[in-house]
Amino acid sequence: MPIPKSLFTCRRLVLKLGTSVLTAGSPQLNRPRMLDIVRQCARLNAAGVEVVVVSSAAITAGRERLGGRPLPQAIPARQMLAAVGQSRLMAHYEQFFDIYGIVVGQVLLTRSDLDHRSRYLNARDTLQALLAGGIVPIINETDAISTDEIKLGDNDNLSALVANLVEADLLLLLTDQPGLFSADPRTDPAAQLIPEVDVVALPTSL
Repeated sequence: MPIPKSLFTCRRLVLKLGTSVLTAGSPQLNRPRMLDIVRQCARLNAAGVEVVVVSSAAITAGRERLGGRPLPQAIPARQMLAAVGQSRLMAHYEQFFDIYGIVVGQVLLTRSDLDHRSRYLNARDTLQALLAGGIVPIINETDAISTDEIKLGDNDNLSALVANLVEADLLLLLTDQPGLFSADPRTDPAAQLIPEVDVVALPTSL
């Protein structure tokens, strides 16, 4: 798929990659798909666009590495899969970006990192330093140790926070969904696709 011309006008882009995108709907990482995404990131990078990647699929990569054997659904099992899969996922990114001479750096975040001011500033400074050095940050939640109390919820939320953190010009969410709906289309048959959002209303308590 060709890269939209509008992306080349960005100074800084945050790209969120969902698990279904990286697996192409299969139970394991789809390496040709990943390589194609990296190739397009490299084209943007060569055009002067700073790219920040927020990536899912650590748990999927861990499950693949362990042969897909059945495991309990409890949180410790998922954290174990994330611990195994995180390094495997990064190894793929490092290998694919290295084809184009691009260095990557891993950054793992939790809600507490972004809720606590000093940690927020540290995370911002780290990301700015990576970008200044021509390094592509690969960001994910610290799923190996996160609990429900400190998780951000999902990588859609994380990517939005990261876009604000690095003052990105554009946040691009790659997903298997056709777009933003008025409700969850998986549970609400009346859910409608929203083609464009002109105004975002923030809670009055913010």
